[in-house]
Amino acid sequence: MFKRLSKASALREELEDVEDENAVSLATVIDENSDSDPAYDSSSDSGESEEASDESDADDTEFSVKQAMQSPIYIDDEAVEKVPIFRCVACPLVTLKNEKSIDVHLESKNHKRRFTRFVTFAQAEVEREGDRVMHLDPRTLVDLLEDQRRESELAKKDTGKPNGVQVIF
Repeated sequence: MFKRLSKASALREELEDVEDENAVSLATVIDENSDSDPAYDSSSDSGESEEASDESDADDTEFSVKQAMQSPIYIDDEAVEKVPIFRCVACPLVTLKNEKSIDVHLESKNHKRRFTRFVTFAQAEVEREGDRVMHLDPRTLVDLLEDQRRESELAKKDTGKPNGVQVIF
């Protein structure tokens, strides 16, 4: 039993290290989205402007934070199964396969707590960064929220009490 537990914790630590290397700040994500948007480029040719309008139309159909705040359930595009798999933005590990499971998930306390945290975080980021946050991919925002939460938990562990050992003089 302890072998499996130690292997699982080692794997989790390894994954956290990989995630830390791939961590990106919200400002970087916003800058990348605004820099790569050809609609703001004044030096584009007429042919490029048509492509830019096509790309902006495609961006409008993608899932945004604004849409996620209205309905957090989306269809997983990366799923290879024939049956569509639904996912929740606020609960990234949850896979939903039918309407019943979606309804049960949306009524769960865990989802309500995480969704409230997501909405609060999104509103705080809108106040800090501006309205362009509402057009980002909500999964990016959830990743940032989870990174922030993980850092605060590590800070609490570092400044917390000793490991159950009290010395009384």
